[in-house]
Amino acid sequence: MVEGKPGNLLIRKLFRELWHHRAQMAAVAAVVACGIAVFVSMSSVRYSLEATRADYYSRYRFADVFMQVKRAPEYYRKTVERIPGVASVSTRIIADVTLDVPGLEEPATGRLISLPDYGDGPILNDLYIKSGRALQPGADDEVIASQPFLEANGLRPGDRLKAVINGHMKELRIVGMGLSPEYVYEVQPGAFFPDNEHFGVFWMGRRALESALDMSGAFNDLSLTLSHNGGEADVKGELDRLFKRYGSLGAYGRSDQLSNRFLSDEIKQVGIQITFLPSIFLAVGIFLINIVLARIVAVQRPEIAVLKAMGFSNRAVAIHYLFFALTPAVMGSIIGSVLGAWLGKGLMGIYADFYNFAHPLYYFRFQEVVISVILCVSSAMLGAFGAVRRVVQLPPAEAMRSEVPKMYRPGIFDRTELQKHIPVSLRIIVRNLERRPWKAALSVVMIASAVAILIAGRYSYDAVERMTEVEFTEKHREDLTLLFNDSMPVSVASTVGSYKGVLEHEYYRDEPVTLHYRHRSRRQTVRGLASEGGLQRLIDSHELPAEGLLMTTELARLLNVVRGDTVEVEFLLGSQNRRSVVVAGMLDEILGLSAYMDIKGLHRLAGDGGAVNGAFLRIDTSRAGALYSEFKSMPGVGGVMMLKALKKSFDDLIAESMLTSTLILTIFACVLAFAVIYNGARISLSERARELSSLRVLGLTKREISVILLGEQAVLTLLAIPPGFLAGIGLSVLLALSLSSELYRLPLVFSSYNFLFSFIVVVSVSLVSGFAIRRRLIRLDLIEVLKTRE
Repeated sequence: MVEGKPGNLLIRKLFRELWHHRAQMAAVAAVVACGIAVFVSMSSVRYSLEATRADYYSRYRFADVFMQVKRAPEYYRKTVERIPGVASVSTRIIADVTLDVPGLEEPATGRLISLPDYGDGPILNDLYIKSGRALQPGADDEVIASQPFLEANGLRPGDRLKAVINGHMKELRIVGMGLSPEYVYEVQPGAFFPDNEHFGVFWMGRRALESALDMSGAFNDLSLTLSHNGGEADVKGELDRLFKRYGSLGAYGRSDQLSNRFLSDEIKQVGIQITFLPSIFLAVGIFLINIVLARIVAVQRPEIAVLKAMGFSNRAVAIHYLFFALTPAVMGSIIGSVLGAWLGKGLMGIYADFYNFAHPLYYFRFQEVVISVILCVSSAMLGAFGAVRRVVQLPPAEAMRSEVPKMYRPGIFDRTELQKHIPVSLRIIVRNLERRPWKAALSVVMIASAVAILIAGRYSYDAVERMTEVEFTEKHREDLTLLFNDSMPVSVASTVGSYKGVLEHEYYRDEPVTLHYRHRSRRQTVRGLASEGGLQRLIDSHELPAEGLLMTTELARLLNVVRGDTVEVEFLLGSQNRRSVVVAGMLDEILGLSAYMDIKGLHRLAGDGGAVNGAFLRIDTSRAGALYSEFKSMPGVGGVMMLKALKKSFDDLIAESMLTSTLILTIFACVLAFAVIYNGARISLSERARELSSLRVLGLTKREISVILLGEQAVLTLLAIPPGFLAGIGLSVLLALSLSSELYRLPLVFSSYNFLFSFIVVVSVSLVSGFAIRRRLIRLDLIEVLKTRE
C-alpha cells in the first residue's frame, strides 16, 4: 500500500536520484551553461552593437554617400541637391597636417575637418562634444579634437598644439573633446591599425579652414543622405559624371566607408560565433544526457517494474525520467543566461574601448533567454529520447529480471600473440574498449571537441601574430613614412634623403585608378615602388616586373582575371588617360586589396613625367630627435606614419581582447573536457563496480583496479587528442573563411605552442577528473557491491 499521492512519490524519487547523481548532473548543467552563455552573450553583443550603430548613425546624421575631389566650386552643392533621390547635402574641407604635440617627441598627423559656421543648418556626420564646448564663431585658432587622440596624449580642452597648415606653422587651441560616427574606427589614411597617439581628427570652423588653405568658395569633400526612394547606384553615377573634371576619386556608399566596414565586419564575426560554439556544447550535452540516463534506466529496471506494477502509467514513468534529463538542462540554461548577460556586458565594454561610440548601449533581451531555454529543452529531450523509449517499452515482468548478459567473442586483440606479453590490467582495458566501440568512439569525439575548441580559440591569436609579423617585419622595413600633401616631382622630393640621420630612403607613388576587365570594374590604388627588395617588400613575389601589374589574389578574384590577362587602367587624376596593361602575376597579402607596378613603369603608363606621393625612411635612431623636429615643420608633408608606434598601439589594443577571449574559451573547453571524462568514468565505475570489487577480492590492489578504470579514460583522452588537433584545424579553416573579407584575410598558421597548450590543458583536466573518480573507487564497499544484483 503506497501512502500519499502517487505524484509526490515520483517527485521525491526524482529529487533523491538527482541528489545521488548530483556531480554528474552538475557536469551536464555546466556544459549546457557554457553553450548558452556563449549564445546569450554573443547574441546580446551583436544586437547591442547593431543598436548602438543605428542609434549613433541616426542621432548624428551619418551620411549615405561620400565623395572626395581635388577642389570643386561651392555652387555645385545646389546642383547635387537637385539630383533625384538626394535628401540632404553637406560640403566640407578636409586636410591632413603635421602636428607638434606637447610631450610627444615624434611628429603626429592631424586630419582637419571643417564644421559649418553657426546657423548654417543641420550637419551631416555631426559631432558629439563629450567635454569642453563648441567652436566660437569667427575664432580661427579653435579646434575640437577626437577623444582617442586626447586621451592617448594626456591632453584636454584648454591645451594647445601646433600644426603646419598650407606650409605655415599655426598654433591651435583645443576647446572640446569630440566623437563622430564617421570615425568609429579611427585610423590614419593608408593604415589599417589605429595609432591614437600619433593620429587624431580635429574639427575647425569652415571660414577659418578656408582662409588657411586658400579654399574660399570651394570644397574637397562631399557627403549626402538619400531619400526613402533614392537609388544609391544612380546617385553615385550622377556624382561621378558631375565631378570627374574636378579630380573625383569616385563616389562610394556607406558600406564602403572604412570605419563602417570595420564595424560591420566585426558584427559579422560576432554573428558567426553565435552559431558554431553553442552547437558544439549542446551536442556534448545531448551525448552526456544520453549516456547518463541510459545507465540510470539500466540500473533501475526493478524500480521501473515496481512503479508500473503499482499502477503508474507508461506516460507517468516516462515523464519522470524525462524530468531527470530536463532538470540539468533547465538549470544550465538559467545559469548560462545569467553568465551570458554578465559576459555580454563585459565584452560590450571591450568593444566600447575599441570602437569610438558616443553612447555605447547594452541590451540583454528576454527573447535570448527564451531561445536558450527552448534550445536546452530540445537538446535534453533529444538526448533522453532513447532511454525514455526503453522505459515505455519495458514490460513489468521483463523489468523484474536482470538484463540478459551480452555474448562476447574473442576480439582481434585476443587473437594476437601480443596480448600474452602485456599486463592483465592493460588487457582488460583493451578488451573493454574493443567490446564497446561505439561508446568509445563517441567519447573520443566529445573529448576531441574540447581539444578543437582550444585549438580554434588560440588560432585567432596565432593569426593576428602572423599578421603583425608580416606587416611590421617582413613587408615593411622602414622606420617611418612621410606622406606628401600633393604629388611632387622626384627631384623635389629627393631633398628628404639629404637630411642627416636618414640612412635609407625610397619613394613611392599611389595612383587612384579604375581597373576594367570585360564587364567588371574596380576602383583601386596602384602603388609604384622603386624596387622589390627595398624598404617595402612584396610578400610571395620573387620580382617586381619592369612592366605589367601585380595584384593580390583577392583583387584578381573580384576582377576574375588570371596571369597574362590584359586589364584597362583608367587614371582618375591628371590627364585621366585610359591604358592597357598586362597582369604579370598574383601575390597573397593579408590586408586589403593591392595592386603594384614598378614606379618607372607606372610613370610611363600615366604619361606625366613622374611624380611621387610619399617616402619610406630608415633613420639613425641616435639622430631621431633632430629629424623629428625637422619633419614637424616641413612644408608639403601632410602626415608622418610611425611603424613602431603603429605596432605598439596595435599590440596594446589587441592584447586585452585576445586575452579575454582566450581565457573564456579555455575555461569553457576545460568544463567540456572534464564533464565528458568525468561522466564517462562515473558510468564505467557504475557498470563495472561488481567486476572491480571481484578483482579486489581476488587479490588485485587498489592501485591496479584504479589503473583498469582510469587507464581506460586515459586511453580515450590520448586517442582523442590527434583527431582533436585535426578538428581544431578544420574549425579554424572554417573560421578563417567565414571571417575573411576584403579588408583582411586571416592566415592559416598554427604555432607549436597552440598544440602544446591544448595538450597540456586536456591532460590536466583528465588528471583532475581521474583523481575525483579514484576517491570514489577507493571508498567502494566491496561487500555491499558484491551483494548487488546485476
